[in-house]
Amino acid sequence: MKVLPNLSAITIKNINIFYGFLYVWVSLCSLPIQVYGQEKDISRILWSANWSHDQSCFVIGGVDGKIRIFSGKTFELIRVIDNHKAIQRMSWHPERNLLAVAAVEDGSKLIDIDKDTIIFLQGMNSNGSRAIDWSFNGDMLAYADYEGVITLWNQQGKFIRSVTKENTISNVAIDWHPSKNEFIVLSECVRIYDAEGNLLQKFEHRKEDVLLLCVQWHPSGDFFVIGDYGDVNNKFKPLLQFWNSDGSFLSEQNISKSEYRNMSWSKRGNRLATASDALRIWSKKGKLIAEGKSPDNLWGVDWSPDGKYIVTSSFEGHVKIWDKKARLIKDIKSL
Repeated sequence: MKVLPNLSAITIKNINIFYGFLYVWVSLCSLPIQVYGQEKDISRILWSANWSHDQSCFVIGGVDGKIRIFSGKTFELIRVIDNHKAIQRMSWHPERNLLAVAAVEDGSKLIDIDKDTIIFLQGMNSNGSRAIDWSFNGDMLAYADYEGVITLWNQQGKFIRSVTKENTISNVAIDWHPSKNEFIVLSECVRIYDAEGNLLQKFEHRKEDVLLLCVQWHPSGDFFVIGDYGDVNNKFKPLLQFWNSDGSFLSEQNISKSEYRNMSWSKRGNRLATASDALRIWSKKGKLIAEGKSPDNLWGVDWSPDGKYIVTSSFEGHVKIWDKKARLIKDIKSL
């Protein structure tokens, strides 16, 4: 396992500037920005795409603050919920139609789709987050915000505890272990905590100062995968890396032309789908199996529970359904 050295003032300053800028542009939603070679209007970005546990529907959320609910059978738009704040990540409860929403400012909340009720995370004091995830049994919700604070909540939206903050600048991704009360958080480094808030591991993922973006445990819990932003100015390619549960490095891939925004394992764990400049499907050993081309960068990605479909959302507001071989089935909506 790599040990994290003390970051220089320049490194910390650069990371802090980036996340401050990230928050501003997501909030304003009206200015052009260059995202790894794409300079476009960011107001169309759809950050998150997520299937419900029972495959009855999937949800799409993005900068415009709208949560769009689509049928899992017909792929037709069923309903639109106005969150009023830019949505950056969503997570379905593993057994209920209870949707956890991570958004900017005070927009983070729980939405009970069946009961049509909203539960605000009381006492939340942050500028928002894009890191939210349910525990494997749905007993706890972990929320890691842009201020570097991690908080745990129950299904009723009641606060359980906060995790002691280190020198964390900002959190960008979180993922619970599939069978233990442990979770990975990405910030300026990789950290693994238990549900009591104890730091179990901490390490850097590469030599260069490159921003992390997404993480997923394999369903077995034996290893996890992380994806980063890369650095186009310094010619550091975005990396997809496989790590053992003990923090030892396994392998990496560098074929993406764009940052890895999100990733999703199939329920069986035999396939990993990643969202970047294309939809790519990998084996659990990191071998590329299939690739689906996209005219704009993909941001959200998720497998259907039965493993037949993949839903993606994109930088320019496209929602698409693909099959398990990354072949496009339907272009549902373009915002």
